[in-house]
Amino acid sequence: MIFIVPAAILTIAIIIDILIVHLTRKRTLGYVCSFIITLIGVPTLLATLTGSDSDIFQIILALGFALMWWFIYLNIAQAIESSLRIRMLFEIQKNGGQLTLAALENLYNDEQLITIRLRRLEASKAIMVKDNHWHLQSKALRKTAQFFSALKRLFLKRGSQFETPKDQK
Repeated sequence: MIFIVPAAILTIAIIIDILIVHLTRKRTLGYVCSFIITLIGVPTLLATLTGSDSDIFQIILALGFALMWWFIYLNIAQAIESSLRIRMLFEIQKNGGQLTLAALENLYNDEQLITIRLRRLEASKAIMVKDNHWHLQSKALRKTAQFFSALKRLFLKRGSQFETPKDQK
């Protein structure tokens, strides 16, 4: 029961995540809904199935398994969505298993990638351009960026992936 219930709920959550993404094209909405379904669904289904014999530790353990599996799913889904190497492999496969270097360079032009990402951020009102500089519009995003920059400095001893050890001296 501790493994079956989380597996069943996670399967439902993943199916709903995929449906949401296909219907709305909102990746984050799919993640949030699948997380909430997992978070609420596991304890609810387990308590319903076990009835008055519900053991809080069994529910916590099952929820722990479900959330760990959900996190693994999230990482796999993110890798498929955002990993440049995996996206390149998809493009090559989509083109019959072959693609010229010129075609790949055209698809993955640095300027194009930056422009696409900036447009997405601007459309979602995360950033804005003023006096030819990009600015964060959201205090929450600014705090989030500061938090992750602090984590990078703490664990990687650098504030950006583009810093090299000689930049720090």
